Amino acid sequence: MSNAIELINLNTLINDIKILTGSINILDKAVQSKDETSRITSLDAINFRVREIAKLSAKTEKLSFSIDGILIELSSPNPNVKKLHELMDTQLETLRKMALSEILNLSVE
Repeated sequence: MSNAIELINLNTLINDIKILTGSINILDKAVQSKDETSRITSLDAINFRVREIAKLSAKTEKLSFSIDGILIELSSPNPNVKKLHELMDTQLETLRKMALSEILNLSVE
């Protein structure tokens, strides 16, 4: 894969992580305010974005994003927000840092 394509994929990945983090924040607020419409919408957005991040990270050998546990939790009738945070927060931050590092390495080449 050429560096230009890989850089595009990595930048897209960083953007998707940012969007997913925003969706998680919206979910937190929706649960706190008991806004069922926002909760359902944010869970749907999280489900979509998690899958997109997994696809993008799979394109880069050095990055991985495990979604099985996340998808299981999202498919439950009433997903536990705390559990979703446990499954995603550290993993997303690690993935973001690795993607930024890879962008830097490719930019130097």
